[in-house]
Amino acid sequence: MVANTLDMSNIKFITVFVLLLFFAMPRTAFCSLGKDSLLRILRIELKNKNYDRQKEAKLKSIRISLNRDSKLSYPQLYSLYEDMMEEYTLYQFDSAHVYVRKMIDISQQHDDWYRIQESNLKLLHILTISGMFKEAYELVSRFDEETVPANLKAVYYDRKARFYEALANYNKDRYYAKQYWAEAEKQFKKMSSASPPNKFERMINLAETPGGTGHWQPSAEFYLHFITHSGLSDHGIAMVAMRLSYYYSGDDRIMFLALSAINDIRSSTKDTQAILRLGEVLYKSGDLKMAYECINKSISDAEFYSARSHKIDIQNILPLIAGKTIMETERQRDKSIIYSLIFAVIVVIVVCILFIVFIQLKKIKVSDRLISQQNDQLASINLKLMEHTRINEEYIGFFFKKSFSYISMLENLKRSVERKIKVKKFDDALEITTAVQIGRERQYLYNTLDQIFLKLLPNFIPAFNELLKPEDQIWPEKEESLNTVLRIFALIRLGVKDDETIAGILDYSVSTIYTYKIRTRAKAIIKGEEFDKRIMNIKFITPPK
Repeated sequence: MVANTLDMSNIKFITVFVLLLFFAMPRTAFCSLGKDSLLRILRIELKNKNYDRQKEAKLKSIRISLNRDSKLSYPQLYSLYEDMMEEYTLYQFDSAHVYVRKMIDISQQHDDWYRIQESNLKLLHILTISGMFKEAYELVSRFDEETVPANLKAVYYDRKARFYEALANYNKDRYYAKQYWAEAEKQFKKMSSASPPNKFERMINLAETPGGTGHWQPSAEFYLHFITHSGLSDHGIAMVAMRLSYYYSGDDRIMFLALSAINDIRSSTKDTQAILRLGEVLYKSGDLKMAYECINKSISDAEFYSARSHKIDIQNILPLIAGKTIMETERQRDKSIIYSLIFAVIVVIVVCILFIVFIQLKKIKVSDRLISQQNDQLASINLKLMEHTRINEEYIGFFFKKSFSYISMLENLKRSVERKIKVKKFDDALEITTAVQIGRERQYLYNTLDQIFLKLLPNFIPAFNELLKPEDQIWPEKEESLNTVLRIFALIRLGVKDDETIAGILDYSVSTIYTYKIRTRAKAIIKGEEFDKRIMNIKFITPPK
């Protein structure tokens, strides 16, 4: 363990000073001060990038040692790989995985059974915390408890227990999660037997003692002072504080989670649950601003570390916080509007009494503004009506003309076939019907529709592609024509939104139309309903005045 790092800066000194105050203060007053002080420190530490720079400098130093001497012995090389892996374990999964694989490879090359087992246990640890449960399960299945070295037994049971614990937290199924929790508890008991708790661990275990059993259960402030004065490293304080947070509630829990989050930042720990759980608790307590800061930090850490399971947890809580933040913002806005209206009423009353003429002028200006707004609305409505009229004129004329053409063609076809059948020239009748090329007629229909559509919406293709990334943009091969995807969204722009109708018009299956739409929307810069709104907002040509 390294020396306590709370004296490294003025901020840490303040924290220790706050912790010492509990000897002279009532429990409630200390808890409130401790929580608020730790949250203030956390706000400062969230902006501090020095810890990550120190971590990178340390990694660079070890990397230089690895590259400097090509004649390192096997134990030296293994030790340097292990140092790199340990530094990366809670910092960045991909790099930690690279170095633990190197540890496994080099120990296998030297047929070192102990280090093979040791490095595989480290691999199990990083697979578990990163959320790669399938790979972790395969590794757990390969271990043979009987062949694990005696001095690795406790580590083996701990890693296995934490795997099932993480699996239960991830699964959350009432049936299977219960089995995973039972297996985790079983392995933790084996670990305790293999490695009995020391004095420090026994003291921490007292936090699990429920109140009212006749046993002494230390208070939250006792533990706050105890763990910060026990010579633990930053990461050690973070781990113990996180564990203690499960046994307390309210301000006490916030206090431990904040302490854990602070020390996670100071130890450059990116695989952390503390900042996420703190965000959840603060969200439930109504501190939305700090909760949002914590969740944002949790998101950046999960992305940096590649923590799959954490990303899922974040996805569950982030919409709730965002939604409540929006509601709170709207509520504050409504209050501001109400206060503004009250103030305006008072001002109007005073002004009416003192400056009647001025009020009349103000009313005229307000009326002019309202009339202007209404005129703008009417102009917008008129423009839309003119657009619809233009569409109706173009398409009604087109379909009358096309319908008459098809009726004439069908009439001629009917007469020709009837004549052939009457004289019993069935083969000739069949040849007449075969000569009708439906595909060519359909293509002609598409080409005509494309030309009319692009005549009405000449800016449709570039406007549509503005919604896509440059590499995903869709351009037709010929001018004055559309391809299948553009034709689908052209029909949607014209108000044909039913997949079955679109499929019938374009001679595709409904599933094909659905697939085209989903793939295109997935590539869009703007997601969800906003994409459809932007499609519908593509303007028709301005009618001549």
